[in-house]
Amino acid sequence: MYRIARQPSYYDEVLPLFRLADELTSFDPGYNVSSGGDRTVARRHGESEVHNTDKEFRIRMDLHHYRPEEVKITSDNTKITINAKHEEKQDNHGFVSREITRIYKLPEDVDPKSVTSAMNAHGILSIKVQKKSPEEPKEISIPVTFK
Repeated sequence: MYRIARQPSYYDEVLPLFRLADELTSFDPGYNVSSGGDRTVARRHGESEVHNTDKEFRIRMDLHHYRPEEVKITSDNTKITINAKHEEKQDNHGFVSREITRIYKLPEDVDPKSVTSAMNAHGILSIKVQKKSPEEPKEISIPVTFK
């Protein structure tokens, strides 16, 4: 029995691209659109980036709906927890209250006591954790035994 394979049509190739373009240009209420110079940037509430370099572990998180005093950051030896919450307040459409919690696992080679954080005027929270200093090799004396 022979099976006839259908050649992909123009629509098979182009329609997925239109769907993708539609997804990238459609904004839902979870997006905040801000203008930066000659470009428009869409940010999703709570969106984050994590970078683990040889010098530090960094987290950047979009918290533009929160003031710095509404953000609580805790850390232990294994994770960083970010909780942001504001009570009900009025916006253009009525009343809204928001809360978000994110937990990030810390790499084993960071110093958990070196966590620092800052939030800029655009509501971007930056957290940095320094890597542990590599231990210098120590020379030890090894006795020779005679058997």
